[in-house]
Amino acid sequence: MSGATLSESWYQVAHARVGLPATVRVQSQRYRGQAWVTLEDPYTNRFFRVTPQAYGFLKQLTPERTIDEIWHALAARQPDAVPGQDEVVRLLSQLHLSSLLYFREAPHNDAIFDRARTQARRELTGKLMAFLFVRIPLLSPDRWLDRIRPLIRAMTGPAAGLVWLVVVLAGAVAAFEHRDGLSAAGEGLLSLSNLPWLYLSLTLVKVLHELSHAFVCKRYGGQVPTLGLMLLVMAPLPYVDASASWAIRSKWQRAYVGAAGMLAELFMAAIGALVWSATGEGLLHSLAFNVMVVGSVSSLLFNGNPLLRFDAYYILSDLVEMPNLYQKAQAQWLHYGNRWILGRHDPQQSTEPATDRTERLWFTIYGALAFAYRWVITLGILIFVTDQWFGVGVVLLITTAVAMLIMPLRKLWAHLRGPALRRGKARAWAGLAAVAAGLYLLLAVVPVPYAVRLPGVLEARRSTQLFTPTAGVLRALPVRHGQLVREGELIATLENADLDNQQQITRLQLTEAEALQRQALSSAPAEVAPLQSRIEALRARQAELQRMAGQLQVRAPQAGEWVAPALHERFGGWIERGQPLGEVVDRSRFRFSAVLPQSLAAELFSQPGLDGELRLISDRGHALAVERLALVPFQRQRLVSPVLGFSGGGEVAVRPDDATGTTTTEAFFELHAELADPALAGSVAYHGLSGVLRVPVPARPLATRAIDAVQRLLQQRYGL
Repeated sequence: MSGATLSESWYQVAHARVGLPATVRVQSQRYRGQAWVTLEDPYTNRFFRVTPQAYGFLKQLTPERTIDEIWHALAARQPDAVPGQDEVVRLLSQLHLSSLLYFREAPHNDAIFDRARTQARRELTGKLMAFLFVRIPLLSPDRWLDRIRPLIRAMTGPAAGLVWLVVVLAGAVAAFEHRDGLSAAGEGLLSLSNLPWLYLSLTLVKVLHELSHAFVCKRYGGQVPTLGLMLLVMAPLPYVDASASWAIRSKWQRAYVGAAGMLAELFMAAIGALVWSATGEGLLHSLAFNVMVVGSVSSLLFNGNPLLRFDAYYILSDLVEMPNLYQKAQAQWLHYGNRWILGRHDPQQSTEPATDRTERLWFTIYGALAFAYRWVITLGILIFVTDQWFGVGVVLLITTAVAMLIMPLRKLWAHLRGPALRRGKARAWAGLAAVAAGLYLLLAVVPVPYAVRLPGVLEARRSTQLFTPTAGVLRALPVRHGQLVREGELIATLENADLDNQQQITRLQLTEAEALQRQALSSAPAEVAPLQSRIEALRARQAELQRMAGQLQVRAPQAGEWVAPALHERFGGWIERGQPLGEVVDRSRFRFSAVLPQSLAAELFSQPGLDGELRLISDRGHALAVERLALVPFQRQRLVSPVLGFSGGGEVAVRPDDATGTTTTEAFFELHAELADPALAGSVAYHGLSGVLRVPVPARPLATRAIDAVQRLLQQRYGL
């Protein structure tokens, strides 16, 4: 027998006469190598999963006999197969909640199903509290789906999958190629003028999302009994009931049903990316961008993340064959708390949901990750919404605090005062107090070492950037990239045939003007002065052309290393005036210029002595010592190099309308780190190479740092 053989609650169900409705369908399925039985009522679209042992008892139920008579008869015939009385009480309560029990007459003792009623009250309370999430059934699309079944098979088959793959890859490439314009286009996403188009795009994407669920469910023989509207923040969006997919035998087919909505959203996002990248400003361009954002964000951050209870969660729990993964993970952590903090070591007092080592590992890791991700995504949404509408963000903050802080603490208080802890209440309170004291010491008392990480660029103290002084064709490169040069040494030679022709013409014009002047001295004295002016102008032009011709010989302005890694690719090509050729770098002294955000400036400015270590991107395993750190007490908004900005692959936010990629969205300070000569020994240090400067700051408790971070966030974003 499983569970307790006898139960104190048995008298409450012993004389009930119940049975399974005649409409219930029974299917056998396997989860993690174990056999299970699924009960389905096609009229109510309710599903319930039981063990074969429990089903062996359920199929004996009939209103002709009482539950007590059936249980004792089965125990006499098969004592090893009959479920325990506790399990029977729990099973009947859950079946009653799922409307999968038939009564000859209404039970006189309502206490039989107290558990079910309690659960129903909890669900009703949850629905009433979730007033922003309401479902309204409208009609049944099942017959319409049956009529278009050939179309459904074509749209959900392998050929459609190939089309999906090609379109999604093309959309991803288009979005990547136009990534610089994404941030600029996203700035007005939640503007009042764009909200109607955003909602229209959301509705379109969600219609295709729900239809995809329905199509794939119908492909494998499932019913779709309901099409309705879901009021999400009072905004109507479509939904379909595809829960019949749980009756599909293959878990991979069930996974396809669950993933169909995400696949449709990614397909729409890809089409949006292709249209957006190929069109100019206008309504179609804006709609395409909205569709791209809605489809990609919804798929990747929400529906496609198994840590939230959306499509990917149900797919994961089905594929790993662990139904109710989220609830069991929560129960597993509750078991840890009951056992290790509250001292409930008795298995009958604290039942562990995990039945083996694999489940224990899954429940523990998933519970921790889901809890952390839920907080991360909630805080991200809070900040995003508050940035756009401060009042709405405040309301959302209060709602979140009630749902994620106050309600769990209220449940904990009720649990501590509940009957389960009456015997060991002193031990439970002592354990809870010890944990609270430990957390207080860890978070609010114990100082924790900390260091800020600042991105920056390595700069030579002496370096000269060379540009093309005169346009021409690159004909000679006597010095290669990385080679040491002396001051005045020839680096490159250009050729400009047009300049040569201009010099020749100017020489001829000057010769002609001088000859005319000599003739005018004897024949026309009045023309001597104008000819003299022309001669002077031609001589000045000749000197300028000679200077420009001399600039075709590019020479090193200082001694150092010639840095021009791509110049050889332009050999034989025309180079316009002012184009960069390369840089002569003196590698004897380097300085690292780091970007210091305003949020960290106060902490570093108040520190008397600064120290740090530098790690270059080319050699992260080698830390370079710095001689001294110096804060530049002037705000800047232009980076020393574009590699530090988002567009160059860096960490600093830059303005999307700046073609150079060096104008930041927020002002910053600079922190200069002087590197000693021995520090560069054995490292690959190049002028312009990016890296990270790590600067230790005084140790402080984690709570203090968190409070400071929140205060900086409120001050910077909202002026509070």
